[in-house]
Amino acid sequence: MQSDARLTPSRERASKTDHFARRAADLPGHLVREYGAIDTLLFASVFVFALVFTITQFPWFYGNTLGANLTGALFLAAVPFIFLMLSYWAIGVLMPRTGNDYVWVGRILHPSIGFTWGLIYVLIVFLAAFIGAGTGPLSFAVSSIFATYGLLANSAYFTGLGNFFGGAAGTLELSILFTILVAAFAIFGSKFVKAFLYTTWIFAIVGMVVMWYILSTTSNSTFVSNWNTLIAGNNASYTYSALQATAASNASFPGIATGFGAIVAALPFAFLFLFGGNYANAFAGEIKNVRKSLPIALFLSLILGLGYWIVTSTLTVNTIGFNWATTVGYGWISGGSVPGTASYPLPYQPTQPLFLAVSAYPNQLLITLMFITYFIGSLGPLFAYFWIPSKYLFAWSFDRVIPSKFADVSSKYHTAWVAVIATAIIAVIAEFLYSYLGYSSYFTMGTVLWGISYTIPGIALTVFPYVKKDLFAQAPGWLGKKVAGIPLVSLMGLITTVGFGYVGFIAYSNPAITTVNTNSLELLGAMIVLGFVIFYLSKWYHKREGLDTSMALKEIPPE
Repeated sequence: MQSDARLTPSRERASKTDHFARRAADLPGHLVREYGAIDTLLFASVFVFALVFTITQFPWFYGNTLGANLTGALFLAAVPFIFLMLSYWAIGVLMPRTGNDYVWVGRILHPSIGFTWGLIYVLIVFLAAFIGAGTGPLSFAVSSIFATYGLLANSAYFTGLGNFFGGAAGTLELSILFTILVAAFAIFGSKFVKAFLYTTWIFAIVGMVVMWYILSTTSNSTFVSNWNTLIAGNNASYTYSALQATAASNASFPGIATGFGAIVAALPFAFLFLFGGNYANAFAGEIKNVRKSLPIALFLSLILGLGYWIVTSTLTVNTIGFNWATTVGYGWISGGSVPGTASYPLPYQPTQPLFLAVSAYPNQLLITLMFITYFIGSLGPLFAYFWIPSKYLFAWSFDRVIPSKFADVSSKYHTAWVAVIATAIIAVIAEFLYSYLGYSSYFTMGTVLWGISYTIPGIALTVFPYVKKDLFAQAPGWLGKKVAGIPLVSLMGLITTVGFGYVGFIAYSNPAITTVNTNSLELLGAMIVLGFVIFYLSKWYHKREGLDTSMALKEIPPE
């Protein structure tokens, strides 16, 4: 078991206090370090790049940025992400606990700030990643699968299923079904978790190879011909050129954006392609040899993710057409990111599976192989983004900020089963909200609030050597080094704070992101108030019971 005793209060003092909901290692049902370097890398990678994230990603990006250079934007975005990974490497090693960044912010800045930040961060990532980029788009993919088979077989039944699952009711039903599925795996322990992760990764790798093969062997002229044959049929308004002309006319397309300025303006959108790798820190308390496993996972997931997105986006736009993807994507977004509008009349969402099916047409065997691997390979990230929030619920409960019941761990499976069930309930509620708020509101939380949230751990890392001098003095390796008298970790934290704060400013300066999504800003304000209210109500309640929780929140939680 990885030990960080140099950075924790002494075992003797810990045994004399009972500020936490439990002393984890003293009970048979405690969380244990069960995830090795490869496991951690697979989790970190599935947070960054996966088949499910490609479903509507390219029409969304090119439509919102008017065709900004995605490769250039990704390379530019990678710079602040390198410092983010360095920062999360530091905090993961300094405080390797479940809910790592929540523990970090709370112990360095203030417990109330830590909990409120953690609550907002978890909800934002959960809404934007698990639902906004996960269960919602995967429902669109299922819609595309049925619609494609309806077109291939001239079946009104399959076409009807495709239309249903592309609508609000169908999306909600599938989202709830996906939630129940991943919750079941989350409850039954690390063996099930690992089996699910490895199995879905195998399908995902095959699916990626199939996707790249289809795209690399299909010319744009072939795609156009296949589109007009398979999708348009007898409806002239659905042809390749008609869709582009309709979007340009009815959505008043302003033209393609070019130059470095367009790349900078696209950074908030490019960030969403690279988010997630540092989410592995949430289960740092369960990682074997965290000092070596964590940095490998953080940096390899970023490098692999960068390569995946550049290759996939380049192949996709070369096949479907850059101008077409940008203009049609703009029309789709202008119509509210739903099918069947004046600017996007097609009855199906513009999904990657649909583009791949058109590219592979008329090879039905290849289309079927693509659909199977694409769907099963997309379940891994859904599970991962569902599983992680339960870690924060466990950590909050461990600190007694929320009821200690959430810290209950199954003695058989070593999982926080109550936290998992609570996460599933929250997911279902959020999926209902998704049906009303829609894709655009969740997208705002993903592109703006997700990025800005990293300024808080960055600030905490910046001030860490000055507010926790005893811990800094014991920091291992490069974490305790100084450059020109300034702690290296402070520089990492400062650059992270400035980088993500600046991109947040770019996002809020873009009216296309903020003006149509004021409900997201209202939700943010409500979450800030809610976080502080919950924290201080909990503190007041426990004080009435004779327990000063502030003592626990000054210590690093025990292993």
